[in-house]
Amino acid sequence: MTGASQPSVKLTVYGEGAANDENVKFPFDLALPAARDIWKMADAVAQSRTDIEAEQAKDTYWKGPHRDTLDEKVTTYNASSNSLESALRALANGLAKSWATARGQQNRINKARYVQNEEDNESGINKFFDNFNEDDYGPPPGDPPTPGPPGFAEPGDSKMYTEFGP
Repeated sequence: MTGASQPSVKLTVYGEGAANDENVKFPFDLALPAARDIWKMADAVAQSRTDIEAEQAKDTYWKGPHRDTLDEKVTTYNASSNSLESALRALANGLAKSWATARGQQNRINKARYVQNEEDNESGINKFFDNFNEDDYGPPPGDPPTPGPPGFAEPGDSKMYTEFGP
């Protein structure tokens, strides 16, 4: 029931984002540089494994129990570094995917705010005709493409309606 004591509230919802939603709490400016750095760290781990294997292969003259110990430690290091490299690469890719998901949600919120702004600033005659034929602002924006390794570059058109939010 709408009356003097209960004002009507028109909420603009666009896709999964509403005009009155808070901005997405995500470090947009830090996420992709962090993904790049994490990927570089994984590259360094892989390179260290390659370097150790190369040095181990050079030492063909060394025999005995100390060599056996070295070979065991290199094998253990290789297994650990493979796991670490894989985990770092998964972390970097996951961070980039989270960035794309958060950016898409913020874009939907920004577009909802844009639509709300357009509706609020329409002339009286346009508002009258909206009773017969609603304005069509197109579908809500999807998530931008997930940036990929090793550069994790932000797609050029990933930010939409930035005058209404980050």
